[in-house]
Amino acid sequence: MNTVMLETHSRLNRYCKLMSQLTLIPIFCIGIGMISPLLFYFFDIHNIGLNSGGYSFFITHSMGDGNADIDISRLSLWQAVSATLIDTIIIAILAYGFVQLRLLFLSYSKADYFSVKSANYCYAFGKALVIWEVLQLLSEPLLSFILTLNNHFPDRYISISFESSDLILLFPSISIMIIGQILKKACQIAEENKQFI
Repeated sequence: MNTVMLETHSRLNRYCKLMSQLTLIPIFCIGIGMISPLLFYFFDIHNIGLNSGGYSFFITHSMGDGNADIDISRLSLWQAVSATLIDTIIIAILAYGFVQLRLLFLSYSKADYFSVKSANYCYAFGKALVIWEVLQLLSEPLLSFILTLNNHFPDRYISISFESSDLILLFPSISIMIIGQILKKACQIAEENKQFI
């Protein structure tokens, strides 16, 4: 019986170690994607030769990419800087979330399943996803206003959209946050019980 449990435990640790290594892939891709707003808004470069079959290595920009109403070459310095900062901050929050996920898997690979530290990583990952999604929703009207400010009056607009995919992403993200809080509370209760014994 103990041998089976040890094998399962060891296998789970290996899977968590593998997942922590695989999580480096999205972190690396998002890290490269963080330069895309700078290249796009300042130099009108849509990719750096890393696209294939219609897929680009860069993260899609919420407003500028493929939008006929926005001429990137007409942006003033403050508009380009503002748009770059907004997009880069949103991408950085996503990168932070994946770093937290990697730390969670590293913690689990060391069999640190029931600790406040692991629960905090889980909570931070969910929180980063929620903040990322909410900021994406809020940044679209702000970016559309900033990027169309140079257009003639009828061509200026504020774009607001909410799709089912936004709701689909928000639900598991909030669930991960709640699970992280539940795990944290369970760890605290278990620690209190150990002190009484």
